[in-house]
Amino acid sequence: MIILNKDVPKHLSVIFLAISYIFLKSGYGKISEGKFVDTLGGLLSKSVGNNPYPMVKNFLLNVAIPNSRIFATLTMWGELLTGLSIGIVTIYLLFNKKSNKLISLILLLGFTVAAFLNVVFWLALGYTSSSTETLNMLMFVIEVVGIAISFNKYKETNS
Repeated sequence: MIILNKDVPKHLSVIFLAISYIFLKSGYGKISEGKFVDTLGGLLSKSVGNNPYPMVKNFLLNVAIPNSRIFATLTMWGELLTGLSIGIVTIYLLFNKKSNKLISLILLLGFTVAAFLNVVFWLALGYTSSSTETLNMLMFVIEVVGIAISFNKYKETNS
């Protein structure tokens, strides 16, 4: 069982807000430009040949690329909503000492989706450069810390 200092979220709030900003910027950019849904299939098709993970390569070729419009829509809205949930709840928790069940659950969901998105990005394109690989791993580690903190906050509100 992970035991975290109750003051950790205050110290990590700047990092959590940075994660929120990255997802907000990415999701909003994809939505506002209006090209991502049309171009994801081509991007994945160009990069799938060099993917070192056979299972991921197979998934991209047989599921993601043929359904790239659905995956693109889920990705851009997932990024935007993830950024909003992490950012809004982090700001709320900075100004309010007490958390409730719903707030903790939204934060937990936000970090869980963020971690999932980062793993997907890493598996699909992490091999393309060391910066892509390490940034996604670093974000994943931060999101796991966020999951642990928000899960503990959720448990505290239920006891």
